[in-house]
Amino acid sequence: MKLPSSGPRPTPGGHPPGPQAPTPSPQPTRALASLTPALLAAAILLLNVWLNAPLFMSGELPFRGSIEGGYVGMARFISQHPNPWGWNPFPYCGLPTQFMYVPVLPYVTALWMHILPQVSPDSVYRTIVALMTCLGPVTLFFFSLYFTGSRRWAFVMALAYSLFSPSYALFPAVEKDRGIVQLPWRIQVLAKYGEGPHNTGLTLLPLALLAVWRAGKARGYPRILVAALLLAVIPLTNWVAALALGISCVLLLLAAWGEPEFRAWRVLAAPALAYLLACFWLTPSFVRIIAFNWPADSFAYQLKEKQLWLASGAALGALLIRLLFRWVRGSFYFCLVTLGAFVFGWIATAFYVYGVDVIPESRRYAIEFELFLALALAEGFRLALRSSNATVRLCAIGTGAVMLLVGAPQLWAYATQGWGPWRPSPPEATVEYQLGRWIAQHPPQGRVFASGGLRFRFNSWFDIPQVGGGFETGLRNRIPVDLAYRIRAASNLWPGHETEDTLLELKALGAEYVVVHGPQSREYYRDFVRPERVAESLPAVYRMEDDTIYRLPSRPLAHLMRPQELPNRDVRDHPQALARYVTAMEDTSRPVLGAQWTDTGTLTITGPAMPPDELVAVEVNADPGWRATQDGRDIAITQDKLGFILLHPSAAARTQIELRYRGTAEQKIMAAVSAIAWVCALSALFRNPARRAGGKALRAGL
Repeated sequence: MKLPSSGPRPTPGGHPPGPQAPTPSPQPTRALASLTPALLAAAILLLNVWLNAPLFMSGELPFRGSIEGGYVGMARFISQHPNPWGWNPFPYCGLPTQFMYVPVLPYVTALWMHILPQVSPDSVYRTIVALMTCLGPVTLFFFSLYFTGSRRWAFVMALAYSLFSPSYALFPAVEKDRGIVQLPWRIQVLAKYGEGPHNTGLTLLPLALLAVWRAGKARGYPRILVAALLLAVIPLTNWVAALALGISCVLLLLAAWGEPEFRAWRVLAAPALAYLLACFWLTPSFVRIIAFNWPADSFAYQLKEKQLWLASGAALGALLIRLLFRWVRGSFYFCLVTLGAFVFGWIATAFYVYGVDVIPESRRYAIEFELFLALALAEGFRLALRSSNATVRLCAIGTGAVMLLVGAPQLWAYATQGWGPWRPSPPEATVEYQLGRWIAQHPPQGRVFASGGLRFRFNSWFDIPQVGGGFETGLRNRIPVDLAYRIRAASNLWPGHETEDTLLELKALGAEYVVVHGPQSREYYRDFVRPERVAESLPAVYRMEDDTIYRLPSRPLAHLMRPQELPNRDVRDHPQALARYVTAMEDTSRPVLGAQWTDTGTLTITGPAMPPDELVAVEVNADPGWRATQDGRDIAITQDKLGFILLHPSAAARTQIELRYRGTAEQKIMAAVSAIAWVCALSALFRNPARRAGGKALRAGL
């Protein structure tokens, strides 16, 4: 019998089918499903931006202890001189551009300065780091969503992370440091202390961990490459965040122990590739200098018996947690975030409760602790509320209610305080800017010895050399830093000669202006102890309120010097060794040399006849990248006991010497290695795209 052309057809078994619903198109449903997380993420971001809107406003925040100006100064310099193998003559008696800081934020900020030239450099920088900080809960939302599959719990967790900061309740020292407004601790350290790079690295941390997990869990070179890129960008953003990333990756490997299909070698391949991609900046010399300087800059951190015991305790505790999760068959995700909360909580607690640095600058890892704690608590509540045991669910609800009750005052203050208490004000109103502007209007031939927070901000406004700066961790030569600290702190080693010591050290460092903030100054860091040491001997050339600028005689940065006049001992321990050196600088009977920066990496030294058997002492930091020529011929460069350049010229009828900074061979070699790594990495990604596309289609069909 012929079947009708319309109507339902019988099934292969002979039974007529039931009523058929129209088959919906999967595309709108899939689009809606992907749109919902995007909308939730946008809501989280907008909430964070709204609550922290003063961060996006132009001007100076009222937190005067911030070192933000140091980062702005670096970005401002790079916007004008982007050569990574160049020389920055302005901070710390000069240093290579590469050793100012890691490059991501300075170069990204410099790029936006060029795109938006009408916007002030400090506004450009703060907008970038504030946006990255506000994106922190967003990346955490997607991290939680990936592992839990629950939009609701991921959203609740991101909201709690945005609004609450458990450090205030757990650490009395943090509560005492709360300041003029109620802010989550990660926002507080950004606004009050200038932790923009650290917060940026913290925002990228969940993405990096997710990429590492995916690289270890499944085959495929693209996953390893993505993980390598994120593992590279965090160390190129901030080395505190880089250490947090390293600790977190170790915890990830521990949590993934025994996971099916997880391969550790894939994870280990990612950091190896990451270093090759980043070694253009993270050269062996750079890593070595940072590694040795960081403990010295971290309140003289030392790895002693107490630190070893505490580090061993953290490792043992992490191992016990992993064994417990293995015993109860807990999930990888819950294990990872619990391990992170424990280890970073251990580090922060050891510092804030017992005053011990387990690792350098342990106090700064409280924001990593809060990140993992938010994830761990949210996952714990989620699992407890899914339990079939009513008692477990009731305990979870009660615990959550108590935590919400305890955090309610913090939430209320944060949500209702408004923007007024911490709205920025014009930089011109600050005492630091007014002092810096006067110096810029009366530029020195030598350097500025700026005390207090002015030394962090000075080069964010003005291109004038100074003895100090914002970041000391990349310095090859730390002698000027040590002398500057002793000058400010009145720590002199020649009893009874404090004033004499101070003047010798200031002159040896090429200082022409000395800025002193008195006890009633509006400046935050009033760190120049016993200013009478300079007030008794130097004229005051500018005063405003309780701030004074003193002046030393103006001198060039290059001087003729006899070998016996050079310091012959470590001047940090023997300041009297500077006496003959300074006397030779002040000798009016010998020819005066002129020293002029023709660009940031070239110093031209000119003068009358060059006597035989005399040297030229240049008050600029020595570095392997310097090259010196006299009348077009190379001459030898060494360094003196101050760590400054010492030239060995030949006798000549006229002095004509050019010092040019060209970078080091190591920088060029590592840049070439990195360039080859990038070419090979991208070539491997795009090699045989047709074959890969066919493989993807086959796997999709299977």
